[in-house]
Amino acid sequence: MLYPITRPMAALAIKANYKKIKMSNADRIPKGKPVILAANHPTAFIEPCILACFLDRPLYFLVRGDFFKKSFYDKLLRNLHMLPVYRMRDGGYSNLKQNYATFESCFQALRENKTIMILAEGRCIHEKRLRPLRKGTARIALGALDKNPEIGEVYVVPVGVNYTYADQSRSEVLIDFGHPILASEYMESYNAQPNAAISAITDDLREEMLERIVVIEAPNDEELTERLLVMHRSDHPEDRFPVLEQDRSRLEMELDVANTVNRIEEEDKNQLWSWLDLYFEKLDALGLEDQVVSRHYEKSGGLGVQLAVGLPFFLIGALWSYPPLKLAKWVVDKNVRSIEFYEPVRLAVGIGAFLIWAIVWLLIGTSALGWWGIPLVAILFLLGYYAVIYREQYRTLQLERRFVKVDENTRESLREDRQKILSFFKQLKTTQPSEEK
Repeated sequence: MLYPITRPMAALAIKANYKKIKMSNADRIPKGKPVILAANHPTAFIEPCILACFLDRPLYFLVRGDFFKKSFYDKLLRNLHMLPVYRMRDGGYSNLKQNYATFESCFQALRENKTIMILAEGRCIHEKRLRPLRKGTARIALGALDKNPEIGEVYVVPVGVNYTYADQSRSEVLIDFGHPILASEYMESYNAQPNAAISAITDDLREEMLERIVVIEAPNDEELTERLLVMHRSDHPEDRFPVLEQDRSRLEMELDVANTVNRIEEEDKNQLWSWLDLYFEKLDALGLEDQVVSRHYEKSGGLGVQLAVGLPFFLIGALWSYPPLKLAKWVVDKNVRSIEFYEPVRLAVGIGAFLIWAIVWLLIGTSALGWWGIPLVAILFLLGYYAVIYREQYRTLQLERRFVKVDENTRESLREDRQKILSFFKQLKTTQPSEEK
């Protein structure tokens, strides 16, 4: 019952929280069939929320068993289509045995042509890499087909979830769906050697996931890659709306940059490092960001006038949304120690706080204005969202004005430095041998 109620509210909150959500190839997910969505796990629980909100079907999730310890949370999570999966560290072998009941629930859901989402890595790590996959996805897919052969097929769809900055709001989410892996193709092997079949489907799933996940193989290359990604994003600016799009081009760009860094020689990386350090140090000293130096940047004509006219609306929206946003930040700062949970908890607390805040204002509005109190609250929500956009536009105006104040020789020097870096990197793309993942 809770699932259909919370879904639209969560969808609005997620759209406000991110600049862009790009979901590509969702049409590869079979309809009216037993489906397992196998995704990577960069945050504590945002990626399941995004898929639940924006796919055209209800989803069922496998979640860490320790979240179900208290009866209240057990009932709450099950109402949100979540099922517990226990690990050895969640209570030893006795709790592991409870997974049999969860597996049976999954088999039943697949028999009813439902869609299950599994975070295939089994743990969330804040990094742009793919951890070794757990074998639970394969066990459920093959087990469901073995127990209920009449269903004919279980479709395991590889999902790659990427965030430009997983620990920050107003970043971008890039999600891509692969072609389904057919569990039936592994059943002959499963009947003869179950463990070999489970390993085979897990290995094939990993290869498919790697095709749609931005992977920085060496931790030492993370900052180098991120700076190059920043520059490429500046050269490919996005329209603000719509927030939700079906487009893979952004992901392809990020994959291309990361894959190139992964295969270039250390000598070339060191050369890039030296130029990038010098370039970004100059930007920092001038209080600038790469986007305004890019030749693809289009100056926002009349932005100052727009901001002046919009200032009263910004103030109303910012003041109205301040209490719930401040509460969410306070809860995270006081209670969250793991970076993987920072943004998910902030988002979840923010949704709850805004819901309570809206109810309070509905009571105030309807008591003072009657039914006009309902559109009043809707307008306040819109003004709160406008305040977010206003801050971003104000930041853009600041950067533009700073760049204009820089003398022409320095501006041209920055452009030359930038072009030198990107030209060298483009040359490396064409000279380095491509590698298969």
